[in-house]
Amino acid sequence: MLKYTIFSLLLVSCNFTEKGKIRKNDINQSDVSVNSNDTLIKYDIEGISTEGTEAEVRYVNGKIAKSTTSVYGETGQANIIYEFDSDRIKVLETKYSYLTGLANLKSDKDIKLEYKISYSIDLKGHLIGKEIPARIDIFNEFKNTVPFELK
Repeated sequence: MLKYTIFSLLLVSCNFTEKGKIRKNDINQSDVSVNSNDTLIKYDIEGISTEGTEAEVRYVNGKIAKSTTSVYGETGQANIIYEFDSDRIKVLETKYSYLTGLANLKSDKDIKLEYKISYSIDLKGHLIGKEIPARIDIFNEFKNTVPFELK
């Protein structure tokens, strides 16, 4: 009798849906928008800041599409977003300063926005348009570390 009870429980617990078929309830809504041809890779970029510089790069069909680079410093941090087009790169740069020491940061209230600027550069990193003296120019270090095409 015990054998039949265990066999019955095992049989009832099995899922008889087709193998490999995804049920509607098994999909998270956030997963639906992800393209299977997208690749996301993180790179550490050396030589910019002793506290660290990290680039999160998205490739579409093996070619670089967008990068979000975070530069961490002792007195603040910067985020640089590169959006790649065929002949130019749109740049959005945001710089923050710490109101307390780096070790004492506890919340967003300890950080102050210094500036937010946008501009364009060519694929070699040269500024397109008028000079922007306050911009953070790390593109050479970026392109020496990050491949623009996956092979």
